[in-house]
Amino acid sequence: MTNWYRFQPEGFEYDFERDKLADHGVTLDEGVQCFFSGYQVRRNKRFEDRFQLIGETLAGRRLKIIFQLKPGNTVRIITGWPL
Repeated sequence: MTNWYRFQPEGFEYDFERDKLADHGVTLDEGVQCFFSGYQVRRNKRFEDRFQLIGETLAGRRLKIIFQLKPGNTVRIITGWPL
């Protein structure tokens, strides 16, 4: 079980060919920023291997990010949208 209060991502992955962030007006940089500010993580109800992160960008924009946690604390961002 991941201790989200002490979690430090080691890297990020994103499938630019299936870009879903841009469809919601969110940049990859904004998605990554949410992992380095105060955030909450919940399990995704639809997919067991995915999580929901509620966080803020450096500019204070609140986002929901859907991601997978891969080996080595690598985060694969799937999608996200403003709250």
